Amino acid sequence: MNPDAVKAGARAVLLRAAVLLLWGAAPAFADAFEFAAIGDVPYSEADSLRFLRLRDRINAEDLAFVLHVGDIKGGSSSCADEALESRLELFSTFRHPFVLTPGDNDWTDCHRPGPGFREPLERLAKLRALFFTPPGRVLGGGSLSVVSQAADPALAEFPENVRWSRGGVVFATLHLVGSSNATAPFPMRTPADDAEVTRRTEAAVAWMRQAFEAAAESDAAGVMIAIHANPRFERHQGADPPEPYTGFIEALSAETSAFARPVLLVHGDAHYFRIDKPLLGPVSRRRLDNFTRLEVFGSPHLHWVRVQVDAADPQVFRFRQEIVPEHLQLD
Repeated sequence: MNPDAVKAGARAVLLRAAVLLLWGAAPAFADAFEFAAIGDVPYSEADSLRFLRLRDRINAEDLAFVLHVGDIKGGSSSCADEALESRLELFSTFRHPFVLTPGDNDWTDCHRPGPGFREPLERLAKLRALFFTPPGRVLGGGSLSVVSQAADPALAEFPENVRWSRGGVVFATLHLVGSSNATAPFPMRTPADDAEVTRRTEAAVAWMRQAFEAAAESDAAGVMIAIHANPRFERHQGADPPEPYTGFIEALSAETSAFARPVLLVHGDAHYFRIDKPLLGPVSRRRLDNFTRLEVFGSPHLHWVRVQVDAADPQVFRFRQEIVPEHLQLD
């Protein structure tokens, strides 16, 4: 055989092998994506103007979706229909799918004088009707297919709890809010308000467990859970009596420990940007290395967090602060 032909054939085999190798590696890179995490904005009228700059910055990015972890208005601002409708209109101007989970200011704290002494459960019903009906609704532009907990007829009152998957990662929102998860006392409080807390918290924990089940069944590389409340991890180490978020934290600890892959909790509430590892294991009581907490910026700091998601990365989730300069926000 012609030696040149042998060499040419060998080169062709090596080239085909290289192409196959590249094609085999490509999906891991193709599946990597980013999303924006925000929360506790906008609050004041000044915030509303600055929020437009924040929106424009986010709209200019190539993102899979925007996650807002709740508190779409200030705790002392109006809870009237018009106020909620204005936020719905504002969030609809995002060009990416816009996923929202409720915050305490959005309904729980409407009993305060500033919001107009509104009945929280009535405002919760309005919030669900505006932002989460029909179940599976996602605001903004683009396309994102989510599953709502309301698909279960026994849990039809929880359209705000949703789940979706992308790039080998499972995402879920849970309705857990600040103001001690809506247990804070107020003059108009009734047994119905207490029953709502129990029912909603149990539904949220059950939805979280289903997210981990879905992740295990699909061999997912990671799980992200989003809530509004800062669950105050430091207050729940052997708390007696249990704190309002103790049941959630205990379930999260058990599921994270059993999953043994990266788990990210994104929340707002305290308006204090941080990334840390505050969750203890259910048995070892040592910090779980596979768990990360991201608390987003909040008013008056109208910035956002870029979350990079890559199932091929052992850490799965990586983060970058995106600071919107103050002088530009007020243009």
